Amino acid sequence: MASFEIDKQTIQDLDLFNEDGVSVYSLFNQVKTIGGKAKLQELMQTPTSDLAILTSRRDSIKFFQNKTLEFKVNKNDVDFVEHYTVYNCDVLKPNIVDALVKRTAYRLNPGKDYYTIEQGIKDTWKLLKAMLEFYNDLVKESEIPVAIHEIIKTLGDFLNKKPIGDMLATKSFGFREVSYYDNLLRNAELVALKNVLKAVYELDAYISIAKAIDKYGFCFPEYEVADLPAITITGLHHPLIKNAVTNDVLIDRQKNVWFLTGANMAGKSTFLKSLSLAVYLAHVGLPVPAAAMKTTLFKGLITTVNLSDNINSGYSHYFSEVKRLKNVAEKIINQDNLFVVFDELFRGTNVKDAYDASLATISALSKIKSSVFLISTHIVEIAPAIEMHDNVVFKFFDLQIEDGRPVFDFKLNDGVSTETLGYFIFKNEGILQILEQAGSR
Repeated sequence: MASFEIDKQTIQDLDLFNEDGVSVYSLFNQVKTIGGKAKLQELMQTPTSDLAILTSRRDSIKFFQNKTLEFKVNKNDVDFVEHYTVYNCDVLKPNIVDALVKRTAYRLNPGKDYYTIEQGIKDTWKLLKAMLEFYNDLVKESEIPVAIHEIIKTLGDFLNKKPIGDMLATKSFGFREVSYYDNLLRNAELVALKNVLKAVYELDAYISIAKAIDKYGFCFPEYEVADLPAITITGLHHPLIKNAVTNDVLIDRQKNVWFLTGANMAGKSTFLKSLSLAVYLAHVGLPVPAAAMKTTLFKGLITTVNLSDNINSGYSHYFSEVKRLKNVAEKIINQDNLFVVFDELFRGTNVKDAYDASLATISALSKIKSSVFLISTHIVEIAPAIEMHDNVVFKFFDLQIEDGRPVFDFKLNDGVSTETLGYFIFKNEGILQILEQAGSR
């Protein structure tokens, strides 16, 4: 599988798997089984730049969108079947003498082994009954993706075997049936049964993802193969923000460096997270938070949004920023076609150093045409010094002061913002009055 560069910092920035609160993963997690949850996590943790894999995943999920197919598997049944297939006790022998001996021994001295076997067979029966119904509905569908065809084949090959058909026709499981079917399921057909479980988990994950599409206003990304990067998005929004404002994005091959400005709280960080998240999900093959998206394939995503001081290493915030930038630079040397985001670059130092370092960084990045760079900053004075670079585009988020209060529309604009809000907020909180009152005591 073609590699896709991503690191721990980027995963944290995008709230992909945040265990302390709402995460992007949680939006897609409507699975019914533990195995389905593991499959969903596997999908979301394996981004790739392999077009065949991405289109296969996308088309498999898309297949289940707006389908009326009922996936009636029961979580407890499936979990017990999984437990049963790996249960560490001797497989029962299928002859009637051994079956009678085992059953008699269990009645005289009840133990968990026989119970686990008996319950495992019953739950397998229930699971296979549900999957037979689902399989019969699936084969009636048209335009089935290749990956779903493979799942159908796995289910069909197993369910159409005569011993399995006989089992599904069985009404009750006495001691003879328990011994026979335990030997069938945990011996002769064990590998095939485990493949059926894998198919169940894959279906569970795909169906779970498909449910999120309409609920959260997602769309399926379209992919373009090209030498230079480009992205077109309409209706981009952040899926974790209720009633989020949408924006349109065009990053073309001639404008691969974005200089993003705007006052505090105007929407820069949220926009950068939204765009980065769309890029990531597109490279997992999942639907993205937008009305439409077309993108070339990237080989990595690197963001620096919520960079914290590295206290354990004794690093200041500024030095952490410098180390992060150096790390990114080293990756750019070894890998082209990256999507790179810096939110408020060099915020951890004085204005003079931030200006010099930002200007040098942006000037250097503008010479790299094979990757995309988005840089937000409050150092707007840099803008005139980088206008000479024809691949730099200037974008900003605006604000208005109405009735003494800041009002944001969170819409992306062309140009450079000169608005500031920091001192306005400072004054609005009445801090000076409090301090003067304290000083007069």
